[in-house]
Amino acid sequence: MIRIIIILILISIGSVASAQKPILPLPNPKPDTVFIYNDSVTKAVLASSSGTHIIWHDIKDGWCDLGNYLLRPLQWDLREWAIIGTGVAFTAMLELADDRPVRTVFQKNQSTFGNQFSQFGNNFYGNGYATALTFVSLYTVGLSTDNEKLRVMGLHVIESFAYAGLTTTVLKTLVGRNRPILDQGTFIYHGFDLANISNSMPSGHVTVAAALSESLASDINNTWVSIGLYSFVAATAYSRMYSDQHWLSDTFLAGVIGICSGYWVAHQPDHYDLKTNDPKPTSFVIEPTIGGVTLAYHF
Repeated sequence: MIRIIIILILISIGSVASAQKPILPLPNPKPDTVFIYNDSVTKAVLASSSGTHIIWHDIKDGWCDLGNYLLRPLQWDLREWAIIGTGVAFTAMLELADDRPVRTVFQKNQSTFGNQFSQFGNNFYGNGYATALTFVSLYTVGLSTDNEKLRVMGLHVIESFAYAGLTTTVLKTLVGRNRPILDQGTFIYHGFDLANISNSMPSGHVTVAAALSESLASDINNTWVSIGLYSFVAATAYSRMYSDQHWLSDTFLAGVIGICSGYWVAHQPDHYDLKTNDPKPTSFVIEPTIGGVTLAYHF
């Protein structure tokens, strides 16, 4: 919850706050193998495994995480629903009180510097380029050097991007909110709509930025690094509002989605044995096969 409040502060007033561990509905511990330096057992397994074997392990684990992510709402308890409700309530409050005034401030303060600065969030950090570059760099270096920490960080980056992006895309289509650039008001909703001009809520760019920053912040676990990463999210939100593509409430909701997805992915345990690629005991898995996928619960 603390990180959600931090992202609201960053997006709303552009200040930087210290990032702390959030209270989110994600109780699973991190896998024991995720360290900067691998333990001796992990080193031996990685050294004796082919790249293809490790990649197949990661694909299977990603499918399993996807299944768990999609089914997670069915397992939420009252506290978890309360957290989600709080995020939605904050979004509604921003829409009612701040969307129009904030848009007015941005549109009355256009400048050459602002035009140049907004390119960072619009054309790099929020559009997927930074995510792709980070994933490829971490994963390839980790795979080629048998560094479990870097490889898993790369997996977390691409998984959080995929899951958060899926959530935001579905919501964009179902909500169908007009973008502010149309200048038709803050409460124009069409429901199901595939048109980009009516896909304002939530912001896809901010979702991507928040998912990337959160997954890295959770894995690195350093306060100053977290502050820097979240400043990039704030810059992306600024860019989208400055360009009149999103309302403040759009960017806040997107930040919540990206944070929750990134944190959830970074705290998922390894579902498959790295040495054998067999499912670990007592785990629900989605196993990719030649003919499709298999759902199974292993005891």
